[in-house]
Amino acid sequence: MGDYVKDKVTYMVMDDLAVKPFSTTSLTTLLNKLNVKDIGALEEKVVDLGMEEVVKLLKASLLTKSSILIDAFLPILKEEVNCQQEVEGNF
Repeated sequence: MGDYVKDKVTYMVMDDLAVKPFSTTSLTTLLNKLNVKDIGALEEKVVDLGMEEVVKLLKASLLTKSSILIDAFLPILKEEVNCQQEVEGNF
């Protein structure tokens, strides 16, 4: 059988577990969609997956459709985001 991918390909996994090719265009589109103005505020998060993390990921995928990665790996960040949204919603 032949190869399906000839060159190295990099993908982005979105919070809803959608997989998209990692390119300048897709990244720019995502940053605009999320209304990111300060690129310096972005942080790369590397996650090692073991059995515990896979179970968290599976549980989060069954409980929510929109914030699976945040629910599984960044519960503190999710609380901060929810608090920020509540504060902004009061104005």
